Amino acid sequence: MTLHDDGPAVRSEEWDAALRQAFGEVLGRPLAEYDGTARYGAFYSGNFLAESELERDPVWVGRAALAGEETVGTGHLLLAPPGDLDETELVFDASRSLFHVELRGLSGELAPFAADLAAALEEAEWDGALPGADLGRAAERHGVDLASPELPGDLWTLWQARLAAGGETLLDALLAATGLSTVTAPESMPAGVGEAGEELDGEAHDRVAGIADPALRDFLVAFCDQESHDLAFVPVGPAEEEDGAEEAEEEADEDEYAYDVSEGGTVVVRWDGAVDQYEIVVRRLED
Repeated sequence: MTLHDDGPAVRSEEWDAALRQAFGEVLGRPLAEYDGTARYGAFYSGNFLAESELERDPVWVGRAALAGEETVGTGHLLLAPPGDLDETELVFDASRSLFHVELRGLSGELAPFAADLAAALEEAEWDGALPGADLGRAAERHGVDLASPELPGDLWTLWQARLAAGGETLLDALLAATGLSTVTAPESMPAGVGEAGEELDGEAHDRVAGIADPALRDFLVAFCDQESHDLAFVPVGPAEEEDGAEEAEEEADEDEYAYDVSEGGTVVVRWDGAVDQYEIVVRRLED
């Protein structure tokens, strides 16, 4: 795990338009048809965080990371589809990631810290979870080192890791979800699937056929295969949003760590990785 201190990517109007057109093809709906005044975010969650022990890695709770001054990189966390696709390094914003917080064991001199966290949890949008920035502010007020081995081991657990993006538009979130946030021009596009694209489902190629830029088309086709066991594309259209919410609520009843669309916003698109070991979700955020 590493920390990054990169400035926001600057895209030209022409490249921005090419990206919008490309992701409109992927979603099956022009980006202009989505609410342009809303905020959007991309999140990474799932069993892989626990199995890889990333959910308890101290790098998430460093002061600068929780303050939003530095982003967190995990290496090749996105398990790429088959082919020549460049390894895509996902970069995260710990300050806006969501952490499950457990107050048991915080007594004695840590009691004021526990009371501060309890008050924050009462006001939080997510049941039992806090944004990293709130967790960090509470720790700083009380001089608590969240990475200390002396703290209860289940005090904090990363639940949904927010992918770092240059802003909160839908395009920003989609670029973050596909690892393209730092691509500022066609010549800086990573390699696509190349000849290995033949392994992808035909519907994936149909979905990107209208993408004007060939480099974008060759890269994004790997994110459009609904049958892939490596990275399955789960589109959510306007007519499917209500059904998707009901399905997510049923999953949440069975698994406390399941993604719950009933809180925090409407899902725009989802990718399921490594046969449901992880998922990347782009959603419209609630104000």
